[in-house]
Amino acid sequence: EPSNSKDEMGELTNIFNDMMDQIEHSFNQQKRFVEDASHELRTPVQIMEGHLKLLNRWGKNDPIILEESLQASIQELERMKKLVQELLDLSRAEQIESKGSDSSALLLKTIQQVIKNFELIHEDFTFKLEVYGENLDNPLVQISENHLEQILIIILDNAVKYSDQIHKIDISLEEENGMVKITVRDYGVGIPDEDLSKIFHRFYRVDKARSRARGGNGLGLSIAKQLVESYSGEIYASSTLGKGTSITFTLPLIENR
Repeated sequence: EPSNSKDEMGELTNIFNDMMDQIEHSFNQQKRFVEDASHELRTPVQIMEGHLKLLNRWGKNDPIILEESLQASIQELERMKKLVQELLDLSRAEQIESKGSDSSALLLKTIQQVIKNFELIHEDFTFKLEVYGENLDNPLVQISENHLEQILIIILDNAVKYSDQIHKIDISLEEENGMVKITVRDYGVGIPDEDLSKIFHRFYRVDKARSRARGGNGLGLSIAKQLVESYSGEIYASSTLGKGTSITFTLPLIENR
């Protein structure tokens, strides 16, 4: 019948338009990704090039300059390796479709394991875990264990990196509208209000010189955001300058059956 045919054509047009929008969005995302990556990789390449040219001209005969240039080049190479790995992680995180109900992880078990690993690496830090609410005695959350670990490592790593005098990290869990809310709090340098909304942007660093010195590429929280949102959760931050920062993320709670 003609009316059905019209409806089908209209539906087909809508599907086609949606598909074209997705392709355009994907293309723009890819373009921005390549531009950002090129910009970030340029600096270590230029530093290494400068040192190698210096050595090539006359520095190789001077043991002090030789040592300094080799150390600086190795340091930049390490930075590039880390950056390339983070770029791959970000690229993969962007490709995750919303997982539906086919992924699950034991939240407490995973958090306790990650904390144990951090206590091993950072012996001078105290990590305290608090659980609020009866439904969280052994919560199952809708996310793959691997991705949950990755998010926790990124956030805890940041918390340690930006702690100053007080080497204490608090982790708390609570339930809210069928979601579990995980908050990681440090007592470090804090983030200015104008920077708070941007910390999840790619390559954004509140204090570029300080972040670079601490080995940060400004990609960690961007990867965490992509992962959290791909599992229908959200992530946000609150902070007081000089008092510390809290990063909170939510994940769907699977009813224990």
